[in-house]
Amino acid sequence: MFVDMVGYSAMMNADQDATIQAVRELKNHQLEPVLSDFGGEILKRMGDGWIIAFSSISAALDSAIQVQTNLYGHRKLKLRIGCHLGEIVEDEDDFYGAGVNITQRIQTEAPPGGVMVSEDLFRQLSDDRAKLLNEAGTFNLKNISQPVRLYQWRPAPGSQRKLDDVPSIAVQAFEFAPVDAETEAIAGDLRDQLIVRVSRRKGVLVFDALSKAVDKATYDLRGRVRMAGGRGRFTITMTSREDARPVWSQTYEAPTDDVFAFCDEVLELAEGDLRLQTNAFDGDRLVDIPLEELSVSELRARAANEYYKTTMESWSYGLALMERAISLNPLDGVSLCMRVEAQIMLFGARYQPLPIELQAAYKEDLDTAVIQSPQSDYVFWTRAVFRLVVLDDIEGARADLKRSAELNPAYLENYELEGQIAMREGDFDGADAAFSRLIERGAQNPLQPYRLFMRGVARFCGGNYEGAAQDASTASDLRPNEAGHLKLRAMALKEMGLEDQAEDCLERARGLSTDPMVTTKLPVMPPDFHWMSEKLRPGSRA
Repeated sequence: MFVDMVGYSAMMNADQDATIQAVRELKNHQLEPVLSDFGGEILKRMGDGWIIAFSSISAALDSAIQVQTNLYGHRKLKLRIGCHLGEIVEDEDDFYGAGVNITQRIQTEAPPGGVMVSEDLFRQLSDDRAKLLNEAGTFNLKNISQPVRLYQWRPAPGSQRKLDDVPSIAVQAFEFAPVDAETEAIAGDLRDQLIVRVSRRKGVLVFDALSKAVDKATYDLRGRVRMAGGRGRFTITMTSREDARPVWSQTYEAPTDDVFAFCDEVLELAEGDLRLQTNAFDGDRLVDIPLEELSVSELRARAANEYYKTTMESWSYGLALMERAISLNPLDGVSLCMRVEAQIMLFGARYQPLPIELQAAYKEDLDTAVIQSPQSDYVFWTRAVFRLVVLDDIEGARADLKRSAELNPAYLENYELEGQIAMREGDFDGADAAFSRLIERGAQNPLQPYRLFMRGVARFCGGNYEGAAQDASTASDLRPNEAGHLKLRAMALKEMGLEDQAEDCLERARGLSTDPMVTTKLPVMPPDFHWMSEKLRPGSRA
């Protein structure tokens, strides 16, 4: 067992004497006596942390739950506890073993006030004790080659329902027509690949309902494949098991001249849409849990939900959530990247550069994130964006884009990055093409107005004023309260010689808020077009 005090460093900075007294209270009254009662042996004390060994799995879990139950609602003390089953190697100086390292990493994933245990330990529990825990999902722990499934417990006093159940999807058989061997094989491939791809997402559990009976799941996912006349149609539908209510459905079509290309295209679209849905599911389940009780992964899920709301307020709140996540685990790679992405978006929406003092710190953070999360497409994507937008390092951005695409060829945000690099190099047709692929494949994404704005800017710079005006108009229809879209449309209309329409757009823009907006953040511009920043920035009277 690893035990860690939440917020120890901040407490020490605020009031060292009070913090020392709190640690003594914890050691002498709240923690060590309870652990001792359950046969726990203190192997090591580390100021704000403890390593404890047990001879009994049930004693380890029972003591952890007892400690956290006793501390529930304590004014100052809050712990995170992680447990794992493994051997411990001892010498004269210290305690070692892979089990010790894994336990420490599990502890960093525990919710404040809660307990996180490994699947190895969970499988050894009695049915009664196992029912106390909820499946928390799969986690990529440093230096562990395969994702690890973890289970968590947090206090739920009184009649409070279990709020920390992770949404789960049971993937059922896919229907297909015509009923022949080739179409059956295509449907099977689509199903198998979709299971693998969605399983990589955090905050959702995916079960193959054909491999074994799935008794408990939040949703059923069904698919239909139909091939006819040189085209294929792939439909997926998600249904709530609780009330048999369809909660989401989408259809994808593509030519079938090359069945492999057909599968790749519809899977890319389906994975992108399911990524949005699973993020929404994960964010929704956390709304009622107090902020101070959320784990690092739960804070990330809530922040992702905020980012999809596409307002300055929601991105600012998401940034604050990531600051808290990093305070819980300063080496969490995805949290470090989500903080950087939020800052780039917020400063970019204000048409301001990232402050110099943040640039050096964030460069180091992103390098740390790559070391901590080397298999994350998002981590490499974020460092690429930082290199391009903040450092103007085109080659570095290209290298990270290549790595992100190798890790996940279906990661749609890579099209945005590809378009931004093309914009910086003055390849406006290439930027148009990349942004177009992103827009076509991400129709359900809440960031669609932002993507239309970027493509509109690329088209304007490339002389396609009619296309720029149309993109700006569509974006404005989606976000009618944002002046930047109207300004871009006015610029394009003026170039087309439609002066009256341009002036009408500007007049409407002047009547709107001058506050910065996330969906009118400029893409990276080549030097010859920096003048557009002054025309489009919030508050300008272009």
